[in-house]
Amino acid sequence: MKELLDSLERVNSVDKLFDTCFILYEIEHNKGNKLEGGMTSFTAQELIHVMHKVKPELKLKARHFLKKCNLKIIEINVNPGNAEQERNFTETVDNELLKEVRDPSDAVLIATAIQKKIDKIYTRDKHHLYTTELENYLQKYGITVYNTI
Repeated sequence: MKELLDSLERVNSVDKLFDTCFILYEIEHNKGNKLEGGMTSFTAQELIHVMHKVKPELKLKARHFLKKCNLKIIEINVNPGNAEQERNFTETVDNELLKEVRDPSDAVLIATAIQKKIDKIYTRDKHHLYTTELENYLQKYGITVYNTI
């Protein structure tokens, strides 16, 4: 899995940003071919970690998807599991964002979108990211959060 993610093109920005759960949902439901845009290096690391916990069928689907996908990776200097690093990154982009997105690991995705001026975020996270409150907050940045393509 790591070697496939490492082979994806690195870019500075994309027009759509996908989170971990959205990518996995799309792959699991055979919709991955619709994914054109990107993920952060943080998300790529999360995917590697999560793959150790998923069913073998999903692992196989994910491998096939990554071999032919058109996703790009935006490198950011944040690693999953380091809450202090996640908070620091988020606060340097928007020092109020953690009031809207309580989970620092979820806030990293939003902070990246703000920083890179990405106006479309796709997630399946209805607890922290796909909420009316966050949608209202992100209007000032021109960012919309979707849960389907």
